[in-house]
Amino acid sequence: MSRTENVTLTNMCMVKNKDQVLVLDRNDPVWPGPTFPGGHVEAHESFHDSVVREVKEETGLTISHPQLVGVKQFYDHNDERYLVFFYIAEQFSGTVKESDEGKLIWMSAKELKKQKLAYNFDHDLPVFFEQTISEHMLDGKRDELF
Repeated sequence: MSRTENVTLTNMCMVKNKDQVLVLDRNDPVWPGPTFPGGHVEAHESFHDSVVREVKEETGLTISHPQLVGVKQFYDHNDERYLVFFYIAEQFSGTVKESDEGKLIWMSAKELKKQKLAYNFDHDLPVFFEQTISEHMLDGKRDELF
């Protein structure tokens, strides 16, 4: 049995400003709705650098010291593993500037949880908000938090 496989590497970052989080209301037809900014890790790019770059591209903010808080994994339509590294950033500079990705909104966690979120994003939120949970696993048969 091979110990290697094709994997898609991505990230997502909850940017916090006191009791507010920055939410991206995505206009992507494949995965629309409120979520956190993020995107793909490029070839030869560190996970850290990718999340800093993606947040900058999608929000205009330059984050510093993002903390890795967990991971989500699932298998895509090609039955290939897809990993999303979850970060929280509480330090940033710059001014919020929307991109083609969608509208940006500062809101409380309570307000966020009342939104009609991007598909399955509600299952990701415990990884960001509960320190005892660090993984979200989806495989078609199960949807588990660890």
